[in-house]
Amino acid sequence: MKKIGLIACKESANLYYDDQYLLSPFAKVGIELIPVVWDEPTDLNQFDLLIFKSAWDYHKKTTAFEHWLQTLKTIQTPICNPISIIEQNYNKYYLQDLQEKGFNVIPILFFEDVRHLSLAAILEEKAWEKAVIKPVISMSAYHTYSFDQTNYQNLQDELMNYYGNTSVMVQKFTPEITTEGEWFIIFFDKKYCISALKKPKKGDFRVQSELGGTITYIDPPDHIIQEAKNILNYYPEDILYARMDGIIHQGHFQLMEAELIDPELYFRSGEKVQNA
Repeated sequence: MKKIGLIACKESANLYYDDQYLLSPFAKVGIELIPVVWDEPTDLNQFDLLIFKSAWDYHKKTTAFEHWLQTLKTIQTPICNPISIIEQNYNKYYLQDLQEKGFNVIPILFFEDVRHLSLAAILEEKAWEKAVIKPVISMSAYHTYSFDQTNYQNLQDELMNYYGNTSVMVQKFTPEITTEGEWFIIFFDKKYCISALKKPKKGDFRVQSELGGTITYIDPPDHIIQEAKNILNYYPEDILYARMDGIIHQGHFQLMEAELIDPELYFRSGEKVQNA
């Protein structure tokens, strides 16, 4: 039986519940899926393939994670998505590159030192009514806060406590998130598969389920899928999976994040979609 290692964190050492939907179909074709905790000693050469899947604590262990990525370059086992993609995507500075290449990215700014960051100046100079700040290496709304003219000073006073020497990004707040919701458009081998529309609970802007967000499996218009795919096709590498997160703004897909390292891919949706 062939063995595929799913790269995970300690919290999902027994496989994240959504990934468990893969066990039976893979077993039927002679493939065993085995979780591999990235920061625990493991012989990675024993696997036929490694797949980044749920290494959901690297933002809290960034230095160790970066060193570990270097060790992956010395093993013989193929890795998906490829290391070149992982090295780009775990740090959200990749959005700056996409923005500079002319892709439709929600307007964003990057700051290496919060000591020189003025939230008031950003709102004034950019004429943004509201914005969102978070670390450039983060996930699941970790230290993610919104601010506007009514609360920026309280957040400004806490920047060092929240971020210290961490680089941060500030992104324009898009009201479509709280009205229509945020689209998660999922591709396998750069071919469209399924979409999830997530909405935050009332009074919030974060769509994560653990924060009260809701989810509906529904396809966006074809041109929205194509616009998301056009961004994905910018990457020349073979990409096993991708989740393009964004909103529909003025009739077009506007990217919030290109998730190419370890997004939730909603394998559990298969049965729900078939029965819809």
